Amino acid sequence: MIFDAYLNELGLEAPTQPDFDFLSRYIARHMELFTFNNLSVLLKEDISLDMDTLLSKVVRRKSGGYCFEHNKLAYELLNSLGYSVRLVVGKVLNNFVRPVPRTHRITLVEIDGKSYLVDVGFGANCPITPIALNHPQPQLSGLDHYQIHVLENGEYDLVRYDHGQPFILYRFDLAHYTEADCEMAHFYSHKHPNAVFTKNMVVSQKNKNEVKAIVNQEFTHRTANGEVTQLIPSGAVLFELLTDQFALSVDREVCDFIFERTILPKLT
Repeated sequence: MIFDAYLNELGLEAPTQPDFDFLSRYIARHMELFTFNNLSVLLKEDISLDMDTLLSKVVRRKSGGYCFEHNKLAYELLNSLGYSVRLVVGKVLNNFVRPVPRTHRITLVEIDGKSYLVDVGFGANCPITPIALNHPQPQLSGLDHYQIHVLENGEYDLVRYDHGQPFILYRFDLAHYTEADCEMAHFYSHKHPNAVFTKNMVVSQKNKNEVKAIVNQEFTHRTANGEVTQLIPSGAVLFELLTDQFALSVDREVCDFIFERTILPKLT
């Protein structure tokens, strides 16, 4: 199977039949092992969504990627294992409701008549467990609680609770989407000069006990005991963080380039 090496890297065995336990362990392991980052976008590289390329980049080279890469891997793996999957493309809001394009790929999975949101590509704010669509209470996922709010117009909001206050991450609906929709959104997300990922640096990795994230000039490490943030004052410090904290294989010259082009203007 094309995904044998992927499963082996995750330390998981394919389930005999689709079940919730494997789904939960899969999401957590993927997010623990593989970083969310937009380095390829900032370096203006061509980012292919071809499955062989994704497996090579994300799994074998452990170079990470962003939502259209991570969540396509998730969708295709789960589909190959017999899960009932549905492709969804949503609108990232970050608690500011406004007209924005659909630039985030998500997967919906149905198990035993219940629907769950599966997302392994939303960075530091991403839930590390399946989130039930129809659940009356916030659901614990790692260090955070999440809930899906159903809107009167039939849309859905994924909400993370920040100190008890709801923070809308993104909005989606149940329209029919295809890979063509993802290709269009992917092209905008890594090519358009006004897209978030062409103007900002984002790197993250998380598990049930901690979240590590870089957003432009700040590195944040969050655990149950609190949050520590430090400024990134140079390409040298960026290099240390990417190689030590995130285990990314990256050249020092690349870090200097990204620092000068993306981070330094935000420090001045």
